[in-house]
Amino acid sequence: MSNTKQKSVAAWEAFCDQLKQAGAVLVQDATPADELVQAEGLRKLVRMIRMGFEASLEYGNTDFPEVYQLVTPTTVGEGENADAHYHQAMLDGSKTYRITGRRGEAPFIEFTVYAGKIGLDSGSAVVGAMTEAELKVDPDGGYELMLSPEPQPGNWIRTTPEATVLFIRQYTHDWRKTKDATFHIERVGAKGGRPPLTVEEVGRAMSRTSVYVARSVNIWKAIVDQRRAAPPNRFFVFEEEQKQKGEEEAPEMPVGHRFSSGYFRLAEDEALVVTFKPAEVPYWGLAITNYWFEPVTYTQHSSHYNNETARYEADGSVRVVIAAKDPGVPNWIDTLGHLEGSMILRWSRTRLPVPDLQAQVVKVSTLATAP
Repeated sequence: MSNTKQKSVAAWEAFCDQLKQAGAVLVQDATPADELVQAEGLRKLVRMIRMGFEASLEYGNTDFPEVYQLVTPTTVGEGENADAHYHQAMLDGSKTYRITGRRGEAPFIEFTVYAGKIGLDSGSAVVGAMTEAELKVDPDGGYELMLSPEPQPGNWIRTTPEATVLFIRQYTHDWRKTKDATFHIERVGAKGGRPPLTVEEVGRAMSRTSVYVARSVNIWKAIVDQRRAAPPNRFFVFEEEQKQKGEEEAPEMPVGHRFSSGYFRLAEDEALVVTFKPAEVPYWGLAITNYWFEPVTYTQHSSHYNNETARYEADGSVRVVIAAKDPGVPNWIDTLGHLEGSMILRWSRTRLPVPDLQAQVVKVSTLATAP
């Protein structure tokens, strides 16, 4: 066998051996043992191989980067928002990049540069960010954004040598009526094209991918487990101050958002009735995830409501019903068979306080006739 073949086989075998370690998450004491949770856990581990490999190799060359769609219906698991589109590009913070494209129609957009990607690296910290409030757009809808250590005219985010990733979030109330933004990225001064692959390059990416799968699934699972260990069927406001004090992990917190979250746990014939009276704000959204922090539905929106899709009561309050069975009332969040999972209220682009969310467990059969 040639030396190159030996290196290829060794890289594959090392990858498989390292990947085995990630499976331990399925048998942790805190992990539910029921069929649905275990099946979704297996699926998530396999999905994460793709996510890690794309970031490490397919889109991992920082001299010839690409902005790619990070979150799809089959690449989720970080509590993503069904009203958001997520894109990503890998960077070298010591170099200069130009991003161009069309602004699109989403009312909210965020460009955030991080030093480290959660799961892919040992830590993550915000280096710089820009939202729609600061982004200057040409009259024809085009824009240019520079990322570099040195100041640049126009739209500019300062980077540091530690910066490794650009994360782009867009939010709208209804993507069926909204045109997506476009993104093109280039490293200023890059010459030629991406060089041919080598066994060593792919091997490094495979090793990084296996680490990502094990590390990332445990990071997000720990956040869910923390909520699961608290009293169920109630909401807890998460404030930025808690993160600063180290009271709770909050990786990759987006700018301009606050959260209230909790964990629902129901019987098959039960529903959780969530009521609150929101102020008029640019955006709020209420959604659920499964145990693995995957949105129960990402594109179907049957398990998500926001301030434009929810039906309001006469007094301006909102009543949302979380249940596995159709209760025959408005604002039903379909759990798609899940009897437990995370609940997340996003409260965005406002300094007003996060509303108080009241939650009550009731029998589904009582809801259709309830006032």
